[in-house]
Amino acid sequence: MRESPPKVITIPAKPEVASRQAVQRQLRVAAYCRVSTDDEEQLTSYEAQKAYYTDKIMTNREWTMAGIFADEGITGTSARKRPEFLKMIRLCKQKKIDIVLTKSISRFARNTLDTISYTRELRSLGIAVIFEEQNINSIYPESEFLIALHA
Repeated sequence: MRESPPKVITIPAKPEVASRQAVQRQLRVAAYCRVSTDDEEQLTSYEAQKAYYTDKIMTNREWTMAGIFADEGITGTSARKRPEFLKMIRLCKQKKIDIVLTKSISRFARNTLDTISYTRELRSLGIAVIFEEQNINSIYPESEFLIALHA
């Protein structure tokens, strides 16, 4: 005796469920700003960086604000001395940030080892660091050479 083929029932999708699935999640974007001295010119740059990134993130429909992290009057030679930077990295590890924007590689870190190790770690988590001045996106493995060169 042969078995009859299984009967397949097709259940049509509900239009409202399909449209909800089509809506793409906004990327959670953060910015990192840093100035190394407390002089007036640097503090003006610091405030300008924060205002620029707040506006840039908030006006992009595909992004949502994940925070502006800013260390003021702190050297970039060691990440351990930058509390806001470390807080941002912690949130990245908790998967609360998808993209980090920063003005330049020198704003992100002044230490080549820190720059490479943090961008590698974030890339392994699927998080891009975008260095605007150099037009480099760290999510691409081939960007590491350029990052090292500029760092």
